[in-house]
Amino acid sequence: MPKISIITPVHNGGHHYLDETYQSLQEQKLPGDWEWQWCIQEDGHAGITAGIIPEDPRISIESGLPARAAVARMHGLTRATGELIRNLDADDVLLPGALERDIETLERVPWCVSACLDLHQDGSTSPGPYDPLGGPVEPGRFFDEVVERRLSVQTTTFAAHRPLVLALGGWHALTGAEGIALLLAAEVVAPGEFIAEPSILYRKHPDQTTATDYYWNPTETATRIEAGIQRARALRETGWTWSWDPLLSRAAGAARHT
Repeated sequence: MPKISIITPVHNGGHHYLDETYQSLQEQKLPGDWEWQWCIQEDGHAGITAGIIPEDPRISIESGLPARAAVARMHGLTRATGELIRNLDADDVLLPGALERDIETLERVPWCVSACLDLHQDGSTSPGPYDPLGGPVEPGRFFDEVVERRLSVQTTTFAAHRPLVLALGGWHALTGAEGIALLLAAEVVAPGEFIAEPSILYRKHPDQTTATDYYWNPTETATRIEAGIQRARALRETGWTWSWDPLLSRAAGAARHT
């Protein structure tokens, strides 16, 4: 059966909401005979997920040396067996239909991102203020936004064909913004779409990694962004594009729906 693999890094603090994330994943309705796989990777060996997630053959949980989210994502990626890959942070909540929309979109294009709603501590939600229009992403749009420090999307919503993610080397070995680096690389070599329907509740809370002052050290922040920009520029200079056949993908999708 076709499969979408969800990659989730878990840091100490983010695990407090993992049960809600799991519940939202269980409630997803997938098209045809699609199924999901959840690859959870703890950042460290503290056993912070113990007792939170019940036994489920679709879920694998591993741990490794503490090295932040990018490394955890890469370890999780090695266990992914799905044709498609989807980001999901441990403290976020999938909204109804999120994975179904990803799957249907990825029958047309190699990658996609989607809108999200900020989930505040008082339970209220608010939309992203700069969401693009739904549909095909203009080539270079997100690169230009990152250069100007005004990216309009959350890369935790990124989904793509697994061979594309592997061909790009996965997530950059950075202390943050690794999702931005992967998005920019994908944008250079393949067309993508923005899904205007929100796919997640993006939780705002004091324990999230981006909520601390030391995360936003100006020099380190600039370095993280520059790493993604440099890789995207280098890819563009090679002229390489990722080869795929959308007609075959659509035909497979049509067969699954009959």
